[in-house]
Amino acid sequence: MLEVKYNIKSLISSIYECQKKIIINRRFIRELEMEGQSTVQLRGEIKDLEGQIRNYQKELRKKYQFSY
Repeated sequence: MLEVKYNIKSLISSIYECQKKIIINRRFIRELEMEGQSTVQLRGEIKDLEGQIRNYQKELRKKYQFSY
């Protein structure tokens, strides 16, 4: 049971880390747009991070369902 709780906390931490990276990238995008530079790479990274979050959420639902 402790291992499941640790895994759940780890998944939640991973989601928060991805969310923080997304926020930072969005700030960079705003700055780059003001300078007229390309933001394609950062937008792609945001999409990848959002995909990771969805995967973490799916795994979290699975683990949470079996732990309670």
